[in-house]
Amino acid sequence: MTPDELSRIRAIYEQAVALNGLDRDLYLAAECARDAKLRDQVELLVHAHANIPTWLHRPAVAPALVLPQLEGRRLNGYTLLREIGRGGMGTVYLAERSDEMFHRQAAIKLVTSTVDATRFQHEREILASLDHPNIAKLLDAGVTQEGWPYFVMEFVDGQPIHRWCEERKLNTSQRVALFGGVIDAVRYAHQRLVVHRDLKPSNIFVTTEGVVKLLDFGIAKVLPRAISEEPPETETFSMLMTPEYASPEQVKGAPVTTLSDVYSLGVVLYELLTGQRPYRLQRAAKQEMARVIAEDEPARPSQVVDRQISEGLAGDLDSILLMALRKEPEQRYSSAESFADDLKRHLEQRPIQAREATPWERFMRFRRRNPGGFVAGATVGTSFIAGLVAVGWQARNGLQAAALDSGTKLFFAPFWLFFCGFGVSTVCGVAYFSKARKSLQWGAAVGGLFLGLGMVGRARFENRLGWWSSRVPGQEDPLMLLSPLSFLAASLVGAALLLLLSVVGRRFGWRGQTASLVVLASCQVVRERIWFGELIPGLSFQPGVFPMVSGAGTVVAFGAVALLVMNLIAGREHK
Repeated sequence: MTPDELSRIRAIYEQAVALNGLDRDLYLAAECARDAKLRDQVELLVHAHANIPTWLHRPAVAPALVLPQLEGRRLNGYTLLREIGRGGMGTVYLAERSDEMFHRQAAIKLVTSTVDATRFQHEREILASLDHPNIAKLLDAGVTQEGWPYFVMEFVDGQPIHRWCEERKLNTSQRVALFGGVIDAVRYAHQRLVVHRDLKPSNIFVTTEGVVKLLDFGIAKVLPRAISEEPPETETFSMLMTPEYASPEQVKGAPVTTLSDVYSLGVVLYELLTGQRPYRLQRAAKQEMARVIAEDEPARPSQVVDRQISEGLAGDLDSILLMALRKEPEQRYSSAESFADDLKRHLEQRPIQAREATPWERFMRFRRRNPGGFVAGATVGTSFIAGLVAVGWQARNGLQAAALDSGTKLFFAPFWLFFCGFGVSTVCGVAYFSKARKSLQWGAAVGGLFLGLGMVGRARFENRLGWWSSRVPGQEDPLMLLSPLSFLAASLVGAALLLLLSVVGRRFGWRGQTASLVVLASCQVVRERIWFGELIPGLSFQPGVFPMVSGAGTVVAFGAVALLVMNLIAGREHK
């Protein structure tokens, strides 16, 4: 049965089902006057519609129809051999055609659930319009004597893509290359305005020859060419999906576009490369599943696998997958073709186009979704800053008093205590919004200790050289720069800066990381002279460019060591 024949059957059926009695008979007699077979097909569909009038009013999880034993039955020249699959809209049988003309095996999909026959007609028309080597072909279609629609498809002798890869122990690059066939099939469907809407490993088979085949367009959607062409969609049908692979807009009931398939492709590839899905939804209630998919950020793929596999995922593939899995459709790849192009760039070791969400973007998303948490965090941060300003002002007054009276003793510990509290909140915030994995957090903590030790050592060394000295008579270190509290504060801030540098490194590489480190070191030297020479005037600094350049160089050296320590503990962050 050709696509034109299917379209004609559908057009006549849709008109006939709205008529009754004599009017319907007269209409069919006029439309099918010279084609008895055409009339038989239409009447079977009308009969099926009349026998199941409440299908569209039942939930999507309604129990399947109990069918009789069908093995051995013949349908249009095909003999049903055995059941090979069962889904939400149909049961699939292995069938064989053996006559004078053909001898071949096929897969026949037959209705087994309470879904309107027009949905099967819809799927048959979609398959008839698709002709691609990575999409299972439609061979024939029809309706049984009982009024059950069916269609005959190419039989794919293979396995789901994840099992096929596991059995052959494919490495990361081989899996990415194989997945290119999946994206190419989806791209072809999108070019014909077809959105699959149910992409998952069980719908993606690989043949024994290693050819990818995309199956099951049962809940696919044909996009309108114009807004006025958008057909109404029942709530029951729109909620048919596999939640573990569904996009945020699907679980929220929002309009579905080709970008929904891009998201599902990202989920499938995530599972193919890591062995697990981005979210753990096995025991979650329906509402919780929708919330997790729509709001929770997936872990970076390299964080959920062991060190050996992580090295192959860190960097490019992390960025590519996280871009495909962005919550906002407009932030994902603009098409399946763009997704495929970036994977090709990765395989060819060329620069990719993908970028992860920046910490600032994650912060803004957190603010929109968690206004209460944002207000609480802002209150705590403001309190720390206000306290820091207060104790700094108090220290300034104390220094002025000590300059007039040498017997006045300064107590600068509150300033560093507040600075330590600010450092703790900064580290926690940066770790959360940068999505740093545990090993990277530990690496930043240890690296921060090295950086803090280096800052205190630098301060002592520069004091010995006379590059800075105390303005308070009788007190060599009035601001406690050489104290344990100063070391702790420098370590906490250093850990936060190392996490930020890791983000810079993932996005801009080692050159961007080095440039950022030089800028931070230069700012640190200038900041010290402003803070401790002007705002809290406890120190006198030797003028000249050389002390400042030397100080910045020392900070860069200690920062580089701290980065090395962090990366040794956390493992490589970049390929």
